Amino acid sequence: MHQSEYEASEGIQAPAIGLGLWYDAEKLILEGIYLDEVSAYRARRSWIKTFEMNFLLEEIHDFKVKVVFDREEGRYHVQCTFTSACGRYAFWRLTHHQAPEVQFTLETAHLPHLTSVRFEESAIEAEGDPFVPEVHGASVEELQGERSAVVRGMADILQREALRWFRQIRSLISRLRH
Repeated sequence: MHQSEYEASEGIQAPAIGLGLWYDAEKLILEGIYLDEVSAYRARRSWIKTFEMNFLLEEIHDFKVKVVFDREEGRYHVQCTFTSACGRYAFWRLTHHQAPEVQFTLETAHLPHLTSVRFEESAIEAEGDPFVPEVHGASVEELQGERSAVVRGMADILQREALRWFRQIRSLISRLRH
């Protein structure tokens, strides 16, 4: 039995039906259900990177992520099992809404990034008129500048969080020594 993310902290059990993220509090499993293989493997790769960057977990040691195809449903299941104490704490933070940024990243992990769309110049030239992509009147340079600012902001946030975690770990170690 699985729980949705909203039911995990209340302890209500529900079967994993439909698409989305599901949490199993008894087995410490996070499960994502996707319609196609590309989305499932994109989500798997993003989950691994997210756990490593945000919770400082190590794949294999702290958590394991696998993709399973269910022939009956015709859907792909991405399953993450948390195996260490640090992994279990990360799972607890997710199920108790202590890491909303990480929850959002996990929920949207299967979506392609905007930068993955590429235009072939030869195909554009063959059509005759040059095509210049614009979104809501913004130029490509403006969008790249905004993206750079967001990336810098996220890097600053991640750096502050990493420093905070290292300080907490150092404090715990010093308390254990005394």
